[in-house]
Amino acid sequence: MSSKDAVNDLLSRTKAIVDTIVDGVITISDHGLIETVNPAAENIFGYSKEELIGQNVSMLMPAPYQHEHDGYLRNYLNTGNKKIIGIGREVTGRRSDGSTFPLELAISEMEVNGQRMFTGIVRDISQRKDTEEKLRELLARTKAILDTIVDGVITISDRGLIETVNPAAEKIFGYKLDELAGKNVSMLMPNPYRAEHDQYLNNYLSTGEKKIIGIGREVTGLRKNGSTFPLELAISEMEVNGLRMFTGIVRDISERKETEDQLRSAMRRVHEQQIKDEFIATVSHELRTPLTSIKASLELIIGGAIDKKSSQADMLINIAHKNSDRLLLLINDILDISKIESEKMQFNRQDIRVKPFLETAIFDNQAYAKKHQVKFVLKQCPDSLYINVDPDRLMQVMSNLMSNAAKFSHQDSIVEISADNINGSVRIAVCDKGRGIPKDFQNRVFDKFTQADTSDKREINGTGLGLHISKAIVEQHDGTLSFVSTPGKGSEFYIDLNMTEGSAQQGHHSE
Repeated sequence: MSSKDAVNDLLSRTKAIVDTIVDGVITISDHGLIETVNPAAENIFGYSKEELIGQNVSMLMPAPYQHEHDGYLRNYLNTGNKKIIGIGREVTGRRSDGSTFPLELAISEMEVNGQRMFTGIVRDISQRKDTEEKLRELLARTKAILDTIVDGVITISDRGLIETVNPAAEKIFGYKLDELAGKNVSMLMPNPYRAEHDQYLNNYLSTGEKKIIGIGREVTGLRKNGSTFPLELAISEMEVNGLRMFTGIVRDISERKETEDQLRSAMRRVHEQQIKDEFIATVSHELRTPLTSIKASLELIIGGAIDKKSSQADMLINIAHKNSDRLLLLINDILDISKIESEKMQFNRQDIRVKPFLETAIFDNQAYAKKHQVKFVLKQCPDSLYINVDPDRLMQVMSNLMSNAAKFSHQDSIVEISADNINGSVRIAVCDKGRGIPKDFQNRVFDKFTQADTSDKREINGTGLGLHISKAIVEQHDGTLSFVSTPGKGSEFYIDLNMTEGSAQQGHHSE
């Protein structure tokens, strides 16, 4: 290839490059007159090259940039002071239709055949600027949302280190961002949740097993001042620039929990009032019934309608006596519940041996056994067991448990009474093989004024206070009253009391 051909080939290649690049290329003389433009520049500004060549390049700029450009060029020609040559910058361009747009401009200086010239590389950045503006608007909106929502938002790394918190999270926990950034998020949790969190995160990173991610749950938070509070926590996982991160949405639910507690308390008070109203109505009836019977029996005898020495008089006296016992029981229960609620129940505690006490309980309560055609049996009780109790009050508890067992047992069945050393405590149990307690009633057994529904008329007796009073008496002795019951198979009520030093520690042990 000749040197001429090589030059032509180079020119062709250079023209092809200039004509096909997406950036506009404009050359101007040292007087600011346009000498060449490539197709991209024509497309950017909306002019043909014929409309541009020979014109001052300032026509491609809106006011006041036109005058500034001419002044800058004169200043450079006079002083040689370069302000933008060799430096890219953002400027405003003007299209042929008069519209303006943002563009990037880079100017270089060259000399061609002894003539000083300038080359401008221009790029329309309207789309990029629009995207950036939309991104800035989106970021501003997102920031405004995060800054104003009432829920706390905390982002942490996959190592549990806090990266960002919003103002609500700062307010909830009482910390500022600079106090939290870079710290383990477990600092916002009290023990033992702090250790559990670290263990959970390590387990998730090792196994990928998710336990709470994507699931809202109620946890306990720890404020800067050391106070704890209930909060709702929802955790989500995200990936940012290839890094795994977690976002926690937290909500202080202290006020809600307090409101719920107040509502439950109010509902409980309403329920108790309803029960009390029913109780008053029931007791009023229960009191009137024996009183009416007693009054009627005595009137018949005193009024002379019945011979005082006749068998009918004896029967009426027995009826009056039984109803007097019933009336006394009702009044005692009412007095006991009043003493318990006013914390005025008195106890005369003393060390007693358990076995003779249970033998006495069986003897004293034979009337219940006879009435319901059952048998009380002392199944087992080591001779060496001692407890420190008020024997009269504990006998009241035993009478209640034994009468209930007899009442709910099948006829001709056995009610077993026992005592044993259970891990250093004395357990006294009353076990029947009766119909058991309905499952839907078991959680209310010790409530005041409650009785299980039954179709057996012989079981409708009492005030519904016996077990509540018994539990209170046992707890005043630092003990517990509990039960196990299987519907259709029977129930076992048992009392656990502290063993006194008089008990032989080598006594029988069982689980």
